[in-house]
Formats: sequence, C-alpha cells, structure tokens
Amino acid sequence: MTVFRIAIVGALLALGALPGAATPPHFQITIENGAPYFLPASATITTGTPVRWNNPTPTEHTITHDGCITDGPCAFDSGMMLPGEHYVLPNLPPGHYPYHCRIHPIMRGTLTVTDSAAPPQI
Repeated sequence: MTVFRIAIVGALLALGALPGAATPPHFQITIENGAPYFLPASATITTGTPVRWNNPTPTEHTITHDGCITDGPCAFDSGMMLPGEHYVLPNLPPGHYPYHCRIHPIMRGTLTVTDSAAPPQI
C-alpha cells in the first residue's frame, strides 16, 4: 500500500467514515407491555455511550426526562414513538436522569451517567 493510500485510510478512520470507525456501541433499553416497562428499569452508563430505547410494543410511548415536566432542565424527550420505532440519545453529561412515558405515567425508568472510565490518552 502506498503512503498516499495509508494517509487516506487513516483520515477516513479519524473522521469515522469507514464502518465501525469511532462510533461507540449504544446501550439498549427495551420498552415492554408489563412491569418493569423499561428493561432494564435502571441503567448506569459512562459518558459518551449512546442509549437506544426500542419500542417493540403495539402501543405509542415517549421517553421523557422528569425535568421536562418539573422546574428542572429538560435533558431529553423523544416525542411520540410509534410501534416498531426507536429513540437514540447520543450523549448526556454525568448525572441521574429519572424518566417516564408521558402517555403511560406508570412507566418509569432511571438512567445514571458516570464519568468515563477510560484513562486519559497521552
């Protein structure tokens, strides 16, 4: 491989243009028809980890941070998720994020985001 090709491949990897390049895997939460409604109901992730909620149910749902309906800041709100749809939250700062479904308030979950455990790069 020539130096030019190596430089191009390196640049594409750095930009995330090649499959699997620089995209962290997402953490999955599945919406269920019965308790606990979100599986897992409580999850802890590190900063930079995307979260994906899947709705395999035959019903519409939302993923709404409790701060959106209280005096706190609204960290995320999926809007209406139709059956078969999903919602991806790419990144949150460290913190504790209780959430619920606005349509079905009994459906509640908690997402905790911690500082990344990765050591600093030198």
